[in-house]
Amino acid sequence: MHSLLFVIVALALYYLAYKFYATFLSEKIWQLDPNRQTPAYKYEDDFEFVPTDTPIVAGHHFTSIAGAAPIVGPVVAAIWGWLPALLWIVFGTIFLGAVHDLGALVASLRHEGRGIADFLKDLLGERAMQLMYVVVFFLLVLVSAVFVHVIAVLASNFPAAVYSVWIEIPLAIVIGLMIKNKWKVNLYMAAGIAVAIMYAMIWFGVRHPISLTYDQWIVILVIYMFIAARLPVWLLVQPRDFINGIQLIIALFAATIGVVALTAVGGGQLAAPALRAAPAGAPPIWPFLMVTIACGAISGWHSIVGSGTTPKQIKSEKDAKLVGYGSMLGEGYLAVIALLTAVVGLGVAGYEASYGAWGAAAWPAIWATGGGAFLVPLGIPTLVGAAFFAVVAKSFAMTTLDSAMRFTRIAFAESTVTFRLPEIFRDKTVSLLPGGLAIALLVYFRYGMTLWPLFGASNQILAAIALLAAATYLRSLGRPTIHYIIPFFIMIISSMTAMAYEIFMTYIPGEKWILVFIGTVVFICGLGVVVIAYQTWQKTSTPVSKEA
Repeated sequence: MHSLLFVIVALALYYLAYKFYATFLSEKIWQLDPNRQTPAYKYEDDFEFVPTDTPIVAGHHFTSIAGAAPIVGPVVAAIWGWLPALLWIVFGTIFLGAVHDLGALVASLRHEGRGIADFLKDLLGERAMQLMYVVVFFLLVLVSAVFVHVIAVLASNFPAAVYSVWIEIPLAIVIGLMIKNKWKVNLYMAAGIAVAIMYAMIWFGVRHPISLTYDQWIVILVIYMFIAARLPVWLLVQPRDFINGIQLIIALFAATIGVVALTAVGGGQLAAPALRAAPAGAPPIWPFLMVTIACGAISGWHSIVGSGTTPKQIKSEKDAKLVGYGSMLGEGYLAVIALLTAVVGLGVAGYEASYGAWGAAAWPAIWATGGGAFLVPLGIPTLVGAAFFAVVAKSFAMTTLDSAMRFTRIAFAESTVTFRLPEIFRDKTVSLLPGGLAIALLVYFRYGMTLWPLFGASNQILAAIALLAAATYLRSLGRPTIHYIIPFFIMIISSMTAMAYEIFMTYIPGEKWILVFIGTVVFICGLGVVVIAYQTWQKTSTPVSKEA
């Protein structure tokens, strides 16, 4: 199979999925109604609930769910060969990931824009909600800790990309202020100028790189995420995500054209085998292919975004099809490109050197150098191309870091009601502290990429629960649930198996007791929600509620 065929097949299947399957789910299953008042209007507060134009919401959601995970996961998963990774990315995205994202978003829109743990109370009761809050909290902590590590690695290994990423922050704030003060400015032009400035800074960074150590970046990032999570969404999150959305489209377009150009000059052949069932030192291909690829196919993190900031900004319920299902297809294509950087961009010698054994692949270098190879036929020097791809990865990792810390604050503040904690813990600053301390602890012990399988398993346990929640809500409306129940069973079996394997085969033998604790708590709480859901379904054989 040739890399160009990779691209053609993925794009064709994603197009057909959006045209037919997404339309079916939106119109027949969820019955999206443009006349229904959305939470953004109902609870408008100019901080979290902010009615926002569709392109900005789509950009925010797209970049918040994408992050660096669909880059890291497929690159690491390439150790098992290109075929299983490609199949899971494409078909997992269409029939599980995008279905999950649409369901989580619509369910939240119908439940006042509340977080998934919060509205689970309406579906399965308070005990399920409490267990879900624990799962969500630990996943958010893991996401934040993983991405602090990811950004620090990228920044310390690719100093030429530093200026471009950090200059985006003041550029986004300026655009945010323009929008807030209703300046007559073309948003696309403003964002395009911001992206042009970012790319111009790549050339500057190549000539004058700024070099800090991994530890120095860790400190900077921990401080930054506290500040960013405390700002209103319109000031930084919305405009930067819109800029990043444009940047991602440019990156995907450049990579796609690069693959075509490689083909034109006789390149683009796959350097990896189709299947490597048992690479040296690697865990079993099932379920760890799914857990490793994570957000590249399906992600519980997306249910947090889809029930966090996104439903508080959507103007029309009809937009859920584009924002929910469509954004996941975009992320799936990013995962395809990431896979190609490993199985094509490295070449045969590069692939063999990087994937000789589990843990040997340095994903930042693979993504940057492999991606840079796609741009060489376009006349872009290797060093500049590598810096360009590093900027893309780091920009999206920064977006995820912002969102994860914000969601940690929101989830903890919401949970104080059900856990009956003092009202002071709902304060927008105080509610940052519990999650921040947990993140700092994981960072302090320097777990790094050791957290990735734990993050992946926790992430997909949450995805399974979100699918179950969507199915429960549909059942209460008397609608078909099969489109959510089948994905639920696939994900709960796979993710629980992966979590148990990591706890007993990796963390306990390695005496990583903090990770044993987190993994065990997430496993038990996830199982508890499933048991409660089973009991609820057994008791209610007919629809139990009306449309929210």
